[in-house]
Amino acid sequence: MPNSPVEGSERAPALRRLPVTADEPPGARRPADLAARVALVVVWSSGFISGKFGLRHAAPYTFATLRFAIAGATLLGVAALRREPLPRGRRLLHLAVAGTLVQAVQFSSIYMGMDLGVPSGLAALIIALYPLTASLLAVPLLHERVTAGQCLGLVLGLGGVVLAVSDGIDLSSDDLLGLGFLVFGLLGISAGTVYQKRFCGRMDPVGGNAVQLLAAALVVLVPALLVEGWDVDFTTSYAPALLWSALINSIVGVGLLYRLLQRHGTSQVSSLFYLVPMCTAVLAALLLGQRLGPLTLGGLLLATAGTLLANRVRR
Repeated sequence: MPNSPVEGSERAPALRRLPVTADEPPGARRPADLAARVALVVVWSSGFISGKFGLRHAAPYTFATLRFAIAGATLLGVAALRREPLPRGRRLLHLAVAGTLVQAVQFSSIYMGMDLGVPSGLAALIIALYPLTASLLAVPLLHERVTAGQCLGLVLGLGGVVLAVSDGIDLSSDDLLGLGFLVFGLLGISAGTVYQKRFCGRMDPVGGNAVQLLAAALVVLVPALLVEGWDVDFTTSYAPALLWSALINSIVGVGLLYRLLQRHGTSQVSSLFYLVPMCTAVLAALLLGQRLGPLTLGGLLLATAGTLLANRVRR
């Protein structure tokens, strides 16, 4: 992700791909770009695992507040050591709005949904609908073009997600409120990603993320204090989940997302999220001993094929 802010108007309709320098061959970025995509899927998937462990020791909004505050303070310290100026004025406001949507709305809603009893697989499924909702928003707002191949890939990816997470899911009426929170989180990341690309431009990866995370922390601090009464149990087993969610999920995960959004279209990057439920299932099998059934494996193959197809952008 470039360190320089966008020059000129912040209302540029879309970001151009970064030019290839004379010293850099056309295919030089491909291995690094592929690595960034794989890392994004793995890191984002691990958030469901760290969240599951973290909710054992803290209420949802309290856990989210601590996560955002630690991550934001860490980046703020890095910016101070590097003597980097923080965003101001309109840019500061735009970053705060995008951070509230992508961070506060999405992740606190995921935590609320899982805390209310929605299975982690179903939570991953709902957030995996983000490629469809983000693409629908990006077409009129960012004037992005979605090809027929991308549309087919998105449909195949959604089918793979449904197939993979349908193994063993039994949603009762008691989980409807949790489902509502997850839908709210889906709307948050969809709107926040489009807003980020539309108004925040080439956001500084340190100062910009610090502003977004601290803004998110302030937003979720209100229900953490007024509704939950700051419900947290600090133990040695809680620290790893909290630090992983703060340093890896919040800083590394969102940084990878924004880096890829700067180089590719919203629909192309968001299609990677179809792999998150299946990757989550693999991590759950390795870390929690959960079984990978045949439907999950079949869905993984179908979603992978759909994602590969959706990422073939024709310009």
